[in-house]
Amino acid sequence: MGKILRVAGPVVIGEDVEGAKMYDVVRVGEMGLVGEIIRMEGGKSTIQVYEDTSGIKPGDKVESTLRPLSVLLAPGVLKSIYDGIQRPLDVIRAQTGDFIKRGLYPDPVDLKKKWKFVPSVRKGERVTAGDVIGTVQETSIIEHRVMVPPGMEGVITDISEGEFGPVETVAHLSTKSGPREVSMGQYWPVRSPRPVVRKLPPEIPLITGQRVIDTFFPVAKGGTVAVPGPFGSGKCVTGDTPVLLRDGSVVRIEELYERNKERGKRTFGTGEEYIETSKPIELFSYKDGEIVESKSNLVYKGRSDTVIKVKTSTGREVRVTPVHKLFKVGESGKISETMSSQLTKGDKILCAKNVPESYTAASSGLMLAQKMNEVFSDEITETEVQYGPFDVFDLSVPDYGRNFIGGYGGIVLHNTVVQHQLAKWADSEVVIYVGCGERGNEMTEILTTFPELTDPKTGKPLMERTILIANTSNMPVAAREASIYTGVTMAEYFRDMGYNVALMADSTSRWAEALREISGRLEEMPGEEGYPAYLGRRVAEFYERAGNSVVLGQKGRTGSVTIIGAVSPPGGDISEPVSQNTLRVTRVFWGLDASLAQRRHFPSVNWLTSYSLYSEDLRKWFEKNVSQEWHAQYLRSMEILQEESELQEVAQLVGYDALPENEKEVLDVARAIREYFLQQSAFDDVDTYCSLKKQFLILKSILQMDQLEKYAVSKGAAVSDLNSLSYREKLSRFKEVKEGEVEQYFTSLSKLMEDEIKGRADKI
Repeated sequence: MGKILRVAGPVVIGEDVEGAKMYDVVRVGEMGLVGEIIRMEGGKSTIQVYEDTSGIKPGDKVESTLRPLSVLLAPGVLKSIYDGIQRPLDVIRAQTGDFIKRGLYPDPVDLKKKWKFVPSVRKGERVTAGDVIGTVQETSIIEHRVMVPPGMEGVITDISEGEFGPVETVAHLSTKSGPREVSMGQYWPVRSPRPVVRKLPPEIPLITGQRVIDTFFPVAKGGTVAVPGPFGSGKCVTGDTPVLLRDGSVVRIEELYERNKERGKRTFGTGEEYIETSKPIELFSYKDGEIVESKSNLVYKGRSDTVIKVKTSTGREVRVTPVHKLFKVGESGKISETMSSQLTKGDKILCAKNVPESYTAASSGLMLAQKMNEVFSDEITETEVQYGPFDVFDLSVPDYGRNFIGGYGGIVLHNTVVQHQLAKWADSEVVIYVGCGERGNEMTEILTTFPELTDPKTGKPLMERTILIANTSNMPVAAREASIYTGVTMAEYFRDMGYNVALMADSTSRWAEALREISGRLEEMPGEEGYPAYLGRRVAEFYERAGNSVVLGQKGRTGSVTIIGAVSPPGGDISEPVSQNTLRVTRVFWGLDASLAQRRHFPSVNWLTSYSLYSEDLRKWFEKNVSQEWHAQYLRSMEILQEESELQEVAQLVGYDALPENEKEVLDVARAIREYFLQQSAFDDVDTYCSLKKQFLILKSILQMDQLEKYAVSKGAAVSDLNSLSYREKLSRFKEVKEGEVEQYFTSLSKLMEDEIKGRADKI
């Protein structure tokens, strides 16, 4: 047993640690905090501790577990919510409450739970590493396949059907080195990639149902993607937003932040801050059709370049970021959470009833609490985009409908929610979401909303094929690195079963920040912008664990791990080291564009800055499985959009009306591609997912319109006259057509365009 020589934040120097080896897990201090040896010099071991080291002092004991940082891969990991070192957060909450007690390390899965094991091999059969010897129905969606661990092979001497725990022995092997046991689960060191037979070329696309991705910037199964997004682009409200408190007073949200700034626990990120309040803030929220009493324990402050001002017919008013949601009331009374950037004049939003008429934008901002159990829909009279930058704030209200009553006049304001279109629709069987260093309220929303999502393919809860790894920015920084490796190791395990896995890491920038801090504590020579010199190698090693592979086993199964990594560069500047090192190793770049979001264009993927290096690799698959014209349509569409970009500069100088008709025609077709194809609504039941056949036919219709309009313009027709024809509205509605009706709709639309455009041209 060794002892501590020095403590520097999450870095601890230990001496004479018995049996110490690189990357072994150690327990530090009397509480047994979990740490990992990251450097050894003589008898000294440098340890990064994955828990708060407050109270740890020189002379305290250090004890090695003689085993590297590993995760338990066994039935029960699906549907789980872990922290960065595979501690089950739901179990910890049940044991200690809302805060993680230091030194507590419960089992990753319930070791007492019995699972029905069904053998798939018989006594006397020869098995090798990776062979499936039996199955467990882990969830209603996913069958857990029990495999022979890597490095083991032999003849089955005993195997039987029955009820077994996650780490109990289910079979015995006779091997060259003697008898061996195979248990239901297995431990695996997270820093070591799980072996495969070979990696396959990226020739099969990961279908997402998102047109801008599948058609323009596709990713292969087993591919790597970088998605940049600036810090501080949260879904928040401006500081002057009034919030209705339960005692009847109305306080600006900025004042709530100031009140709790000194008393609460403050945590800082890049350009943002959040405060865990010492006492709950008592509020009102909308839930299940009425206003209820609620409370919040977290106040967030960030920055945003843009806000949208929303005014209603009764004088209610609020300023929110473009992605902040309000509760839109549809014609049938159906309530949908809609981003402010998608709201327009005439839409109706949910507001609290029985608010005094004097409480308007011009009032003093004070309001008495009344019987506010009722809500009503108020019509929007004005929306205005305002440019900042602005300080923006948010309250996390996870247990009461995730909203609070605020704004001038009492509007129902949603707090942060993340859309998971790729998790829902990508054709991967297993989803692993790693929240690496995200702010607390962002991760809270994921933990509360993800279990409520329905898998659109099966109708079952999406959590039945999902693992969440939550490592928020107020947790010790060292655990961010562990969370990345824990997530990818679990992904490889399900890949080895023969599944396609989508791993989403949000955000690798926070992981890089942790590397920078640990490197500074170790007094290493810094690289660019203070990041360690080995940053590029670490990033590359992580993304190299993606791939579509022939996995171990005699039957030649294949499985894939697709890694989608979010990068959060400060100020959205992708020239900084983390973004550049990520772009060097990833082959797809989905460039999110704030200006597109402000123009209400979603998904906000910029078609001029994004790219996919898989396009040529996937070309044969698309041409074989969809149409021979697939790649040609993509190339022609990109040409039109590029021409549009160049013509817009000219149009700004001389005016649109001064352009010749053939150039107006290019702008017209480009607008159709943008509005009728690239724009897609995640909230529309039909448009949320678009099959490849439908994507192809929509784009084919637009390019057919291009050919016909060119013919008409050559005959002397004006583009403005063509736009007034009825085919235009029918084309705009193509994305609303249900999947079973697309071919019939395409045929009728094609004939209509031929008749109207050519007919108009031939009359000239």
